[in-house]
Amino acid sequence: MKTISILKKIITVYYYFAVFGFLFLTIGFPIIFGIKKNEVSLEEPLELTLMDMKIDGSEMSLGAFIIMVIIAAIILFQFLRGIHLFKKSLQDLSNGNYFSALVVNNFKKIGQCFLLFGFGQWLFKIVVQLIVTNDLNLGIDNTLFLSSILGLFFLFLSEAFGKARVTKQENDLTI
Repeated sequence: MKTISILKKIITVYYYFAVFGFLFLTIGFPIIFGIKKNEVSLEEPLELTLMDMKIDGSEMSLGAFIIMVIIAAIILFQFLRGIHLFKKSLQDLSNGNYFSALVVNNFKKIGQCFLLFGFGQWLFKIVVQLIVTNDLNLGIDNTLFLSSILGLFFLFLSEAFGKARVTKQENDLTI
C-alpha cells in the first residue's frame, strides 16, 4: 500500500502544476502575446511556441490568437480532467475499494479523456500548420502515441475492473 500513497502524492503534485500551467496558458499567454505584439516592430518575427509548434505571431491578430488559445485550452482540459479523475480514483483505491463503481466509471472516463486529448492535439497541430504556417507535416508524434496507449489501457482497466466487480458481487451473495 505504500506504492499507492507515493503515486497519490506524485499525481497530486503533478495535477496542481498542470492546473497552474493551464491557467497560465489561458490567462497569461494572451496577455504576454498582446504586450509583445505592441513592442515588436513589423519587420521582426514574433515567434511563439504552443503545443510544441513554433508559430510566427507577427501577422496574427490578438483575436485569432485568443481563439487558438481557447481551442488549445479545451484540448488540454481533457488531459487535466483525466488526471483529476485519476486522482479521485486513487483516493478510492487507497481506501481498499478496488472494484467500486467510482473506480470503474472513472477509469472509463480517464481513457476517453486521454484519447480525446491525443487525437484533439494531433488535429489541432494539423489545422494550425495549414492555417498559420501554410505547411503540412503529417506524422505521429509522441503525444498522440502515448495518450492513445494510456487511453486504451484505462479503457481496458475499466472493463477488467467492471468484470471483477460483478464477480466480487456474485461471490459476496453466495457466501
